[in-house]
Amino acid sequence: MGPTAGSEANFLTAQAQELRLSATLEINELVRKQLDMGKPVVHLGFGEATFPIPKSVRAAHEEASGNTSYLPVAGLWKLRESVARFQTRRLGFTVGPEQVVIAPGSKPLLFALFDILSGDVLLPRPSWVSYEPQVKHAGKQLFWVETDEEDRHTITGPSLNSAYDQAISEGSDPRIMLINSPSNPTGQAFSEPTLETITSFCKEKKITLISDEIYSDICYAENYSTTSCTEDNFNAGQMVLTGGLSKTYSAGGWRVGFAIFPPNTFGTTLQKAILAYASECWSAASAPAQEAAAVAFDTTPEMDAYRSQLTHLHKHCTLKLYEALKNCGLAVAAPKGAFYLYPSFYPYSKQLESLGIYTSRQLSRWLIEECGVAALPGSVFGEDDEGVRGGRYRLRMATSYLYFKDQEERYTRGYELLSQALDGGANATIELPLLEKAIVAIENTVAKLNNM
Repeated sequence: MGPTAGSEANFLTAQAQELRLSATLEINELVRKQLDMGKPVVHLGFGEATFPIPKSVRAAHEEASGNTSYLPVAGLWKLRESVARFQTRRLGFTVGPEQVVIAPGSKPLLFALFDILSGDVLLPRPSWVSYEPQVKHAGKQLFWVETDEEDRHTITGPSLNSAYDQAISEGSDPRIMLINSPSNPTGQAFSEPTLETITSFCKEKKITLISDEIYSDICYAENYSTTSCTEDNFNAGQMVLTGGLSKTYSAGGWRVGFAIFPPNTFGTTLQKAILAYASECWSAASAPAQEAAAVAFDTTPEMDAYRSQLTHLHKHCTLKLYEALKNCGLAVAAPKGAFYLYPSFYPYSKQLESLGIYTSRQLSRWLIEECGVAALPGSVFGEDDEGVRGGRYRLRMATSYLYFKDQEERYTRGYELLSQALDGGANATIELPLLEKAIVAIENTVAKLNNM
C-alpha cells in the first residue's frame, strides 16, 4: 500500500514540503482550462520570449546535433570566449573566458549559488517567482527589502538598512543579496544612484551581491543601467554576474546560462566550488546548444542587429500596453526594459471588494475566469496583500505572447517583423493584432468595474 495523502511529512524534507508548482506553470494550466471550455483568453501570464531564433544560430545548433558527448563542466571554451568578448564590450572592462562558467540555464546557477554561499538572503520586494523557493530550499532565511510604492523597484538606503537590521534582530546572518535589472516582474531598471546605494551597502556589510542580468540586452530607457558591475566594484568585490540565452535570443528551451566570477580570491574560490557542485549535479549543458550559443553571444554585425531589432519591438509593444493601462486608470510605472508591466488595480479597490476580491491571487483568478485576461498575481513575487498600498492588487503582465498566434507564425512572419523594427525607423508601422486584442480585453475589464 502506497503513502496516503498528507503523509509526505514521513518521507519529504521540511524544505521539500514547502515546494509548490511554479506560478507560471499554474497560470498556463488555467489558460488551457479556459480554452478547453471554448472561452477566449489573452495570455499575459507567461514571460517566454517568442521571436524566431537567428538563422545562423539555428544552423549552428542543427550542425552540432550529432555531438552527443559531454563537454567540460565549465563549458565549451569558444562559448566562454564569446560570452567574455560580449560582456567585455557591454561592461567596459576586460572579462576573461576563464572567469565564465556555463550551465543548463542560469536558474541552476542561481540555485547553486544560494546552496553554496553562506549566510541568509536579502531580496527586493517584489522579485522573480523562483528566487524565494530557491532560497528556502537552500535552508536560508529570506528578508524582503521594501521598494518604492510607485515603481516597486527603486531601493533606498533606509530600506536596505531596515531589512538588514530586521535580519540581525532575529538572529540571522544576512550575507547574500540578489538584484535583477531590468526586472521581472516590474519591467523597471535601476538608476545609477540606486546602484551606487546598493553596491556601497553590500560592500560596507560584506554582503555578496548576485546581479541577475538575464534581461540586460533589453533595456530601452535612458539614464538607467542594467548592471551593478563596474570595473572597480566587480574586480575587487564579492560579486557574481549571471545571464543566459533564453530572453534575448528566445531560446529558453535550449537551456544555456552563464555566470561570471571576479578575478580575485573570492571569485576563484567560489568558481571552484561551483564547478565541483556542477560536476555532481548537471555535469554540462547540452553540446549542440552550447555550439549555437557561441554564435548567439558573439559581437558580429548580424547578432548586433538582431539584438537591436528585438529590443525595438519589445519597447514598442510594452510601451503601447503601458499607455492603455494608464489610460484605464490603473496605477502603473512606465517600463524601462524587458517585456513586463506591473500594474496595480488599487484605484478600483472598492469595486473589487464588493466582488469579494481582497488579494492579488483572487484578482488574477477573477480576471482569467470572468474577463479572459491571464496575468500573474503580485503575491507570487513576494507582495504582501496587507502590506504597503503600492504593493496591493498588483499583477504582472508579460507582452511576450503578443506577437504570434502559434509556432508556425513565429517563423513565417517573425523574421519579417524583426526587419520592420529597424527598416522603417521611428515611423515604422508595426501591426500586432494580439496586442490590440489585449488592450480591448483590459478596457472591457475596467469598464465592467466602472459599471458596478
